[in-house]
Amino acid sequence: MSIKTPYLILAAAFLCACASAPDIKGSWIDNRKPEPPLSKQGIYFGENGQAASINAENKAYKSWALKGKDLTLKGIDASDGEIQDFTEVYKVKEVKNGAMTLEKDGKQIRFTKDNSANYKESN
Repeated sequence: MSIKTPYLILAAAFLCACASAPDIKGSWIDNRKPEPPLSKQGIYFGENGQAASINAENKAYKSWALKGKDLTLKGIDASDGEIQDFTEVYKVKEVKNGAMTLEKDGKQIRFTKDNSANYKESN
C-alpha cells in the first residue's frame, strides 16, 4: 500500500460525509414574522416522509422528501379560494445548531428548530 492510499480513502470518506442528506426531522419555525404576529408558523417533518403545517391557515403540507440537499414539499393550498395541490422544491443550504436555511428562487428562508409538544403530528 502506497502512502497515497490512506489519503485517497480519507478524501473519499470526507466527500461521502459532505454529500449525505442532513437530518431535518422535527418541527421548524419560520423566522419571518407573520403580519399580524399571531402565532409561530412553520413545518413539521415527520417519519416516513409525512409533513404537517404549523399554524398555517391556507397551506397544508402533507409530505416531504430529501434527496441530497434538494427538499421537496407537497401539500394542498387553499389561499386563492380554491383547493389546489402544490409541490415546492428548496435547496437546503445549512442545518446547524438548531437552525436551518432553505433557498428557493434566490431567496433564503431561515427556520429555528422547536420540538414543543404543540407542533407534533396529531394523528
